[in-house]
Amino acid sequence: MAALAAALATAVSAYNNGMGERPPMGWQTWCSVGECGEDHCFDGQIRAMADTLVLSGMKDLGYDWVVLDDCWHPTRDNATAELVPYPRFFPDGMKPVIDYVHSLGLKFGLYTSVGDRTCHGGWSPGSFGHYERDARTFAAWGVDYVKIDYCGSHDSVEGHRNMSRALNATGRPMSYMLCRGPYQQQDHWGYAPGIAQGWRATGDHHDNFASVRQQVEAVRGKASWSGPFGWAYLDMMMTGGQGCKDQCVGPESDQGHCNWTKPEHCPGMSEEEYRTEASLYVVVSSPLMVGTDIRLMTPIMKELLLNKEAIAINQDYKAVPGDAMPSCHGSSQEAWVRRLSNGDSAVALTNWGNHTASLAVCLDAIGWTHGETAGARNVWARQSLGTFSRRFEAKVRAHDTLLLLLSRTGAAGSPENKVAVAM
Repeated sequence: MAALAAALATAVSAYNNGMGERPPMGWQTWCSVGECGEDHCFDGQIRAMADTLVLSGMKDLGYDWVVLDDCWHPTRDNATAELVPYPRFFPDGMKPVIDYVHSLGLKFGLYTSVGDRTCHGGWSPGSFGHYERDARTFAAWGVDYVKIDYCGSHDSVEGHRNMSRALNATGRPMSYMLCRGPYQQQDHWGYAPGIAQGWRATGDHHDNFASVRQQVEAVRGKASWSGPFGWAYLDMMMTGGQGCKDQCVGPESDQGHCNWTKPEHCPGMSEEEYRTEASLYVVVSSPLMVGTDIRLMTPIMKELLLNKEAIAINQDYKAVPGDAMPSCHGSSQEAWVRRLSNGDSAVALTNWGNHTASLAVCLDAIGWTHGETAGARNVWARQSLGTFSRRFEAKVRAHDTLLLLLSRTGAAGSPENKVAVAM
């Protein structure tokens, strides 16, 4: 417990290039059209998603990034070696799309790879041998965020470093996100905090519950390894469900057979499971990048993505990200807890089991320093649960999470506060 308390008291010293003080929030292409992994992107689609960020109110809540993943470029120009967007899907090039995104007050990101080929089928060129050229291209286009994958021949730590130096040499501040690499197996994320503003903590996130657990386990015990200007990223959120297989026909390499104009969701998880995903992303302060089609905003998407209280927990950059700890002394149950900069605590009580269960949190076990009472609030329901003393208990459905905000209070409270069903 003492070691955990020490970890929660200090945060990583990360690389500040003027970007990434807070965990980024936004939308990215990877699972939005077609099944996850068949990444597709088009000029009109990107403009439509940017419009939706504004019109839905997401931009006002902090979702201000539009990021294209491994979908946008097939080759380089033979004369200049500059990366070339798909002519059919970006007929006017990339800069007009970026300018449009900027005109809405949003920021724009692009994908590349540290090796000579990218990860999606290996048919797009990576940045190996062209780090300076690609960095200058990105800067000239007005890119604000570069995601660099770890595929192709010549993938290397030095490649990660070279692209970081090349981006900074352009004079344009660009947020730099590492997507996989040796740093994932290294203490304190190894070299990543010294060269980037974000780094993937583990492998790809998929639209299933086992993947949610895999993602959050990757940051267990590593709360103090992230902080302002350097955030561990659990990969995109699958909230609401990935795109559908029938949106695209033909070979993956021929993106012209995708209908991006009709938004669809083919969920791989239940609403309870999406609530768990969102709760844990919030508490560990992962970047909140939505990988599903936000033009079709389902009820669970509205509940989870548009919740100001949850976003405030995630964006509290002065607080150390949350971590797992025993929820009560002597109990096998645990909670993911984040102590916020104003003295409150966010507590995620997750039921990983297959049946409804009673879950509890005890103030002394989570290091509560404001006496023996606390006010409890159900963040997702936006509902006060009253004041309690020492121990709070609630029934939580299978695969669901009760996200609590505990606040200081002067009220006496009852010895225990039990809620029949949390959600």
